[in-house]
Amino acid sequence: MKAYVARQSEARLDRFAYQLSRGGKSTDPGTVHDLRVSIRRYESCIKAFDGFFAARPVRKFHNRLAEVLKPAGLVRDRDIAVGLALEAGLSRDTPLIAALSRQRKGLAKSLSEEVKRWTKRHPSDKWRGRLAAALNDDTHSAKSIWYSARTSSENAAAVLPKITKDFFRRGRKIVQPETPDKKLHRFRLRAKRFRYTLELFKPCYGPTLSEHIAAVKRMQDQLGTMNDCAATLDLIAASDLADLDGAQQLRDYLEYRSQLERTHFFEYWQSTFGSGEAEKRWMDYLERFAGRVAKSQLQNAVATATRMLA
Repeated sequence: MKAYVARQSEARLDRFAYQLSRGGKSTDPGTVHDLRVSIRRYESCIKAFDGFFAARPVRKFHNRLAEVLKPAGLVRDRDIAVGLALEAGLSRDTPLIAALSRQRKGLAKSLSEEVKRWTKRHPSDKWRGRLAAALNDDTHSAKSIWYSARTSSENAAAVLPKITKDFFRRGRKIVQPETPDKKLHRFRLRAKRFRYTLELFKPCYGPTLSEHIAAVKRMQDQLGTMNDCAATLDLIAASDLADLDGAQQLRDYLEYRSQLERTHFFEYWQSTFGSGEAEKRWMDYLERFAGRVAKSQLQNAVATATRMLA
């Protein structure tokens, strides 16, 4: 299992290094978004497998990641706000969008400078060395949900159904008409961690797992739009934006869009996750099909080798 953890964590660290390199050259919306996602995926991987890593070096590295994640988040907030404003029917020369764009330009410059400083201080070979050292620590936490002596497929079959059961239980509890948006936002974050954990075990399953992951992502995106609306409302409430032309039109749209996505989320949850049969299908699949792809590939390789030697 430790070798599998090493491969998954290194793959996500490599992805972060690649996106960081892109971020040093460009701060366009797509690059900033991809950089933030790469950090979140890496952090989620380390958190999911925390029992395999020494806590101190991991915590130190995560604290340093915030040096990039925070300014990237500020830029991303303006990108989301501008996108929603355009959806609301505002033109790019509207005073509100013009002000958001000016803010974005200054924040993007700061992000670019921070990315370059961060890369210079923390070269990628140093990250990998520290990650390997943290992973090779002989201590495996007794509180870990994973079994170090088992294979990745055995761990997937044993642990993922438990995580899934908890996800469905929390979802049934949270998907109620009276649930406030802040609680739905917390559930969105939990759903994201759940999805990232499932992604860690894609090599152990077939294409059906990708379909399950896509279903979670669609639900998460609906909740994400609600959160984007709330965050943009907070952003334009700032004293230098609140009274600009276009602000009231955007506020009206955000309130409408948030309620629409809330309705869509409730409907989607009930149709896709709400039944006991849906939970049973998920649990059955995750328990029974772990390792079948790898086993099938091994059998095919053996059969091919046998034919070649015949």
